[in-house]
Amino acid sequence: MGGASTLLRMHVLARFPNAGWPESQSPSRLFRNRVLPCLLGWLVVGSSGCMVGPDPTAPTSVSPDAWHAELVEGVSRERVDPGAWWKRFDDPMLVELIAIAEQKNLDLRTAASRIREARSLYGIAAADLYPQISAAGEADFVKGNRSSSEFPGIERENFYSAGLDFGWEIDLWGKVRRSMQSAEFNVLAEIEYSRDMLITVRAEVARSYVEGRSLQGQIRALQSTIEAQAETLSLARKQYRQGVVTDFSVLQAEAQLQAAQAKLPSLQYELATAVNRLSVLIAEPAGPLSARFAASAEEFGVPQPPISIAVGIPADVIRRRPDIRAAERKLGAAAANIGVAEAALFPSLKLSGQGGYSSTDFNKLIEPGNFGGLFGVQINWPLFTAGRLRSVVDVRNEQALQALLSYESTVLNAIADVETALVAYGSSLQEQSRLGEAASSFDRATTLATERLAQGVSDLESLLNLERELLAVQQQLAVVNGQVASNAVGLYKALGGSWNIEENTLDVTAAAGTAGDAG
Repeated sequence: MGGASTLLRMHVLARFPNAGWPESQSPSRLFRNRVLPCLLGWLVVGSSGCMVGPDPTAPTSVSPDAWHAELVEGVSRERVDPGAWWKRFDDPMLVELIAIAEQKNLDLRTAASRIREARSLYGIAAADLYPQISAAGEADFVKGNRSSSEFPGIERENFYSAGLDFGWEIDLWGKVRRSMQSAEFNVLAEIEYSRDMLITVRAEVARSYVEGRSLQGQIRALQSTIEAQAETLSLARKQYRQGVVTDFSVLQAEAQLQAAQAKLPSLQYELATAVNRLSVLIAEPAGPLSARFAASAEEFGVPQPPISIAVGIPADVIRRRPDIRAAERKLGAAAANIGVAEAALFPSLKLSGQGGYSSTDFNKLIEPGNFGGLFGVQINWPLFTAGRLRSVVDVRNEQALQALLSYESTVLNAIADVETALVAYGSSLQEQSRLGEAASSFDRATTLATERLAQGVSDLESLLNLERELLAVQQQLAVVNGQVASNAVGLYKALGGSWNIEENTLDVTAAAGTAGDAG
């Protein structure tokens, strides 16, 4: 309110010249209603007797009863099964790569470091709840002469002292405990952020792996088509020599083969890019991984998702997604900070003291007669701060409101993520099914056209058109096979990753050891 604080408002004095203070804000009423009860509470139950500010509570959110997107075959409304979703793709290499990423990924190690940092910050906040004691010692050596000494006849006089300093600000209004509360919520938020990062890294490893296998499938399909088109070109040349077809048909077959061969380098480049991205995620050199990828190309294709994926209901996602839980923890920290700011409006009580021994004779330093000390009690009440303290409270309230809005936004985005992932996965499943049927039909038609051309029943142009269509469908099918697996990964990620909380928690100690080994 203008330039005055909560405890002393100058414009209020002007408006109430007789009373001086509005009744609801008078010092006597403030003392009776707020200060005295907390003082009595502190005397009865100790320093935990009173905390100003709101108590952090879990926010409530409204979610739909069911998903809006239509669930296609392969998706069920059953409760999501707990456990490691990546193991359901039945691909040992994928499982191994994710395990390596969990141990070596640099982003995960950074997240583990942030957890340890947050825990240390909590320790710093908690330390203010207790007395601070320090020890000090002093030894002074003085040397002079009889003629120049300030005290004639004294050539040497030493001084020794040893003692303790003591200081303790009593947490009357919960300022320290609210700070601890805020720090604890921040620790919990960092843990949830690390879980979210862990889910993201697993999903990115799976997606990069799927993309690499998909590109290998596209390369195999292209190479198979190139071999078939090379045979067609050979047949066209043979028929040209026999006078069955014109040179135009031969040139057309050559152009179609060259066009297919031209697509190979770009696919190989995309494959190298996917493998390099995967090597960054697992923090290992790309060379050995690329060689291993190539060696296992025939053994492992695009990993196939399980027959059915259970998605549960929206309320399950709100409870399980770590980004939502992190936003909730941040809201709790913001609410606790309001109490920290409000506690600054009230009187503070600080106890201080010093005590120790002093003597000019070191051998007699620790004697009862050489002991001395002092004890003090300091009370500080900010009567006028020109509105600064009240503005701090307002800032904390606005920050709490922002945290609440951020939480609500996170919930809405989470629901939208799942809805989008459901549509993407369902669409790719339908496209995969139809492209598979089309590829099968084109393959049979191409085989028949090749046989008819060899018998002289069909023309070369029909075969070339069928081969061109078959290549396009096979390439698109290889892409869609990868999209189905990738969209399944995206759906699992949107649902909150592994629903086993233990599998979604970083081993902070292990991460610290790994970082230490890295130097």
